[in-house]
Amino acid sequence: MFANVGRRVGLIRAFDEAVRHLGLEARILGVDANPLSPAYHVTYESFPICRIQKEEYIPALLQICHRHDVKLLISLLDTDLLKLAENREKFTQQGTFVLISSPEVVRLARNKQLTYGFFAENDIPTPRIISYDDALKENSFPLFIKPLDGSASQMAFRIDNRESLIFFHSYVPNPIIMEYISGEEYTLDIFIGLDQVIKAIVPRKRIEVRAGEVSKSQIELNPTIIAAGNKVAQTLSQKGGLGMINLQCIYTAGGDVKFIEINPRFGGGCPLSIHAGYPFPQWAIEMALGGGVISPATQPGPWADDAALR
Repeated sequence: MFANVGRRVGLIRAFDEAVRHLGLEARILGVDANPLSPAYHVTYESFPICRIQKEEYIPALLQICHRHDVKLLISLLDTDLLKLAENREKFTQQGTFVLISSPEVVRLARNKQLTYGFFAENDIPTPRIISYDDALKENSFPLFIKPLDGSASQMAFRIDNRESLIFFHSYVPNPIIMEYISGEEYTLDIFIGLDQVIKAIVPRKRIEVRAGEVSKSQIELNPTIIAAGNKVAQTLSQKGGLGMINLQCIYTAGGDVKFIEINPRFGGGCPLSIHAGYPFPQWAIEMALGGGVISPATQPGPWADDAALR
């Protein structure tokens, strides 16, 4: 079952295909607060649910999972990931495997200040965070501003002058200011198994973005980006990273890789990687059934290190 199915039609269909490929008698279910969501209508059955912010959200989700004997639960939205991570044991006790990273990983991903701290502590290149007062004093532009706990690239802006800085600092909620890095933006689809092994690192160049989710992208097996992503993935796995994680980075004209985001969930462009031969849905199902990750990728893998990643 997918929580917050939204418009993830391609991903739902990829899971349906994986179920058939594995020969399972299973149904794909969904829940969403908005019954008009497109993917709500491509599952076998979907159910309305209250907003994530409500106290009854987790109890309602537990009830639906229990009633329909859900074996695998995956959320497709940032805003309930921490609730699911913190309540994962409740789902486990009733037989539902939640594909979610540890609360520590989810917290550092959801809070941009913690994300920056994680990158800095582990010597992972990332744009520098600048205080508002220092940004005014330095008067060095462009800069970038976004919410500390933002999602889907909402309220994120490039700042080109002092006047814009003053305006957007009061306009953006919980603002965080960073140096602006110019270059190509990439998303890395990463899958971490129960054994903490990194099963795949698939870099996708973001060509077109809609409402914070990529709508057009292209897989590029850049070894520099893959190696950089491997370092991040290995560090996250040691902190309880699990299943699907997508990283966002900037690849500069000088060949540097600077990471800007961690999203411990399936990304909007993930179906492209699945179509290219990386069986993320099948791996997730196999994990939920207690068999770990068994199936290999059907295409040559973009691994940073074959021995370490396979």
